[in-house]
Amino acid sequence: MGSLFRSEEMTLAQLFVQNDSAFHCLSELGELGLVQFRDLNKDVNAFNRRYVSDIRQLEDMERCLRFLENEIEKAKINISDNGDLPDAPPPTDMIELETQFRKLESEIREINS
Repeated sequence: MGSLFRSEEMTLAQLFVQNDSAFHCLSELGELGLVQFRDLNKDVNAFNRRYVSDIRQLEDMERCLRFLENEIEKAKINISDNGDLPDAPPPTDMIELETQFRKLESEIREINS
């Protein structure tokens, strides 16, 4: 397995992917951990980018997960870590995951107050 150290030999490639398969292609590449992406739209304002709403949604889900993790740690609940990272869920499951995270967060906040 390679690495992204500066001394490693690298190849610059440009990848064109159909919108329908972009998630699965990038997910697979990301899970390999051997790809580095370059921003080809550096001059575009962050708020005018195409996937801003998706990124905000993911950031909110991450915030919910951090909250849940903190509450688990406060309750001193032991969660075993097998070291494996799960595969990225398909986009169709993201809405259901977000709903579950928000519901759990709401319930825990209600219990705490």
